[in-house]
Amino acid sequence: MDMKDIPRIFPRIDLLWSEGAAYNIGFANALATWAPAINASGFAVVSELSWVRPQVPPVVREFFRTAYPDMQSVEANLAAAEDAGYHIIGTHTIPDEAWIEDYYELLEPRAKALLGHVDAAVRRMAGETIEEIDVFRQSEGSYAYVFYLLQKATPNGRTSPTAQSASKGR
Repeated sequence: MDMKDIPRIFPRIDLLWSEGAAYNIGFANALATWAPAINASGFAVVSELSWVRPQVPPVVREFFRTAYPDMQSVEANLAAAEDAGYHIIGTHTIPDEAWIEDYYELLEPRAKALLGHVDAAVRRMAGETIEEIDVFRQSEGSYAYVFYLLQKATPNGRTSPTAQSASKGR
């Protein structure tokens, strides 16, 4: 399914949960595109690869210049969410350990095993995967997946009392 079709396919949503799918049409565009489908005071929980600190090692910046040139800082993504008509309830950053223990430690040996594959496309994908892992090791915590917990503003610009109290703890 194309992510921009969500409002057509699901015209009334109380909770939209998106892990990495906003990337397909751009984070700011996804939030604006999905907003009409989310009920007033409904919620969106959207994860996005984000810059989490201003200092980014040059090798990491260069990698993402082609891998994900539209990646933004947490602050820029929060501003995009507000511009799209959402109130910010909070954010949650996935810790580096989750990338390492639950993903890269499993992926790296498999990717290395595919470097000698007969299919050139498989070898290329394996090489790109190993490069991504190497970049992560050099990232110095400069990027991460961040969950953005959002509530759509009502027509009068307010949120529910629950969201108001939750956002105080952001």
